[in-house]
Amino acid sequence: MNSSLRLAVIKGIPVEIHISWLLIFFLLSISLAQGYFPEIVEGYSNMVYWAAAIITTLIVFASVLTHEFGHSLVALKEGIPIKKITLFIFGGVAQMESEPNNPSTEFKVTAAGPITSLLIAVLTGAIYYLMLSPGLLISESILFVARVNLIMAVFNMVPAFPLDGGRLFRSVVWYFSKNMLTATRISVGFGSFLSFLIMALGFAMIFFQGNILGLWLIFIGWMIYQAGQSSYSQLVFKETFAGMKVSELMSKELQTISPDATLDELADAFLHYKYGAFPVVYGSTTHGIVSLQNMKDIPREKWAETRVSQILTPLKETMVLKPDTDAAEVMMRMATENTGRALVMKNGDLVGLLSRTDMMRFMQMHMVLGSD
Repeated sequence: MNSSLRLAVIKGIPVEIHISWLLIFFLLSISLAQGYFPEIVEGYSNMVYWAAAIITTLIVFASVLTHEFGHSLVALKEGIPIKKITLFIFGGVAQMESEPNNPSTEFKVTAAGPITSLLIAVLTGAIYYLMLSPGLLISESILFVARVNLIMAVFNMVPAFPLDGGRLFRSVVWYFSKNMLTATRISVGFGSFLSFLIMALGFAMIFFQGNILGLWLIFIGWMIYQAGQSSYSQLVFKETFAGMKVSELMSKELQTISPDATLDELADAFLHYKYGAFPVVYGSTTHGIVSLQNMKDIPREKWAETRVSQILTPLKETMVLKPDTDAAEVMMRMATENTGRALVMKNGDLVGLLSRTDMMRFMQMHMVLGSD
């Protein structure tokens, strides 16, 4: 199920909102309408406060979107396609179809976002101080937008990958090390250190001050840590399997099992070949795949009377790949869907089996022995 809703296509870039965005939209609107605005500006009705809160919240998210377009437009200028921009609970993300191919490009693409937010903060701040009178609801709304954009620019400059500051740090390390993977490992490691500091501060706020806002810091620190680790893993996948096809990694000499075989025969095959799963094939027809997991719920006394066809995972529920599928994409898909293996078929014929274990083993050898 798709958890994002497409809003529009701007400059050829699809713009989507994640379902989590609705939560932060509601929380920010209610905090402005029932807390922030009534405390600093008196004399307005609840309806006016709510209208101002909703409009201000929309402007804040328009600022987030503009921040992401700052990244995206520079990326497009540098020849990097943008898949989409998604607004979610923590702000937004511009999904590039490929990583920058040099540190200079990454620095320019990354810096565009915080600079955009800073410009918005300066512009809205100037409007407040030069053109509006303090104490008016519209004035305080504009000032709030200015403050949020300033905070956004400063927070994104924290050198914790994959925040903008972490990417800028990576581009500098990349420039001197001449190796993107090394630069990513260093920046992710430093970002992990900072994320643990943030979480430690959150715990300190809770235990020593009784400040519940410490939970928010713990959550932010953990999310930064997880995002950094995930980004590094994805890069390792892409670097390891760059340009490789499924046909180069799949097992071609297959041991199959008939759908008419009993579970006793299947158990013997597992013990003999030491495999975790077998393609289920009869003649030239592939019916699916059967694994040890499929057997676990069948009592042993029923193995002699139970056929493989009764427990197999049918072909329509099995991950099926083509031999020329990009290996990096497959690895990411397997990790995302938590799938251990896939059948490789060409023109309806089974030609190979690809397991996540084999791909991880190849990646380990690649990292130890080198790309050559």
